[in-house]
Amino acid sequence: MKVIEFETIIRRGLIHIPSSYKNMRNIQAKVIIMVDESGGTENYDRVLLLKMFDMANKTGLFNEINDSVNWQKQQRNDWE
Repeated sequence: MKVIEFETIIRRGLIHIPSSYKNMRNIQAKVIIMVDESGGTENYDRVLLLKMFDMANKTGLFNEINDSVNWQKQQRNDWE
């Protein structure tokens, strides 16, 4: 049995197999998942987040913000 090892992020229950293994087709494999539970993994969908930023940019949602640091401070003042 040949052993292949790589790290990936499970997204929506799917595991992406690196393209370097694209020649592996119609073979039986045994899959063992070892999960790092120490934290530090993404708790969001990166692709979806980037799409949302792109949509916000296209709609001009933040066009009126000239100084982002000052804008953030003003937003925080509203909470207090």
